[in-house]
Amino acid sequence: MVFQKGHQINKGRKYPNRISPFKDKHHTEISKKQNSEAHRGQIAWNKGIPMSEEAKLKNSISHIGQCGELAGNWKGGISRAYKTGYYSIEYKAWREAVFIRDIFTCQGCGKMGYITAHHIKSFTHYPESRFDLENGITLCEDCHSQTDNYKGKNKR
Repeated sequence: MVFQKGHQINKGRKYPNRISPFKDKHHTEISKKQNSEAHRGQIAWNKGIPMSEEAKLKNSISHIGQCGELAGNWKGGISRAYKTGYYSIEYKAWREAVFIRDIFTCQGCGKMGYITAHHIKSFTHYPESRFDLENGITLCEDCHSQTDNYKGKNKR
């Protein structure tokens, strides 16, 4: 068949002029569970098959420019230094000291259970008071979410 001007191309769709009956449909929780159970224990088709050297080379070439200095969002090797502070020994000791001082109880509502050591002055913007015991308070998640600097709401 020769292409005619104005003719619509079938882009691999079975019924190109119809809207799919499955558009905007989702599996129910029951069908998700049934599918999960039906496929449980199956091994992936490529499990245990080593990659060929050619495939490894193609894979590495495809990633050039996506990471490191060649990436579009590269900022000169700067990372968010405050993130490493949360994993430091000093932070863990400060957090424990705040909990002990407040008897593992939320100072907002008095609940016990899942609690957070909250920095009154931002951890990021006030590095000099990061590990100051007076800069900490024990809060439950509900009270913590109501604070003015919860998850960077107030930037200063």
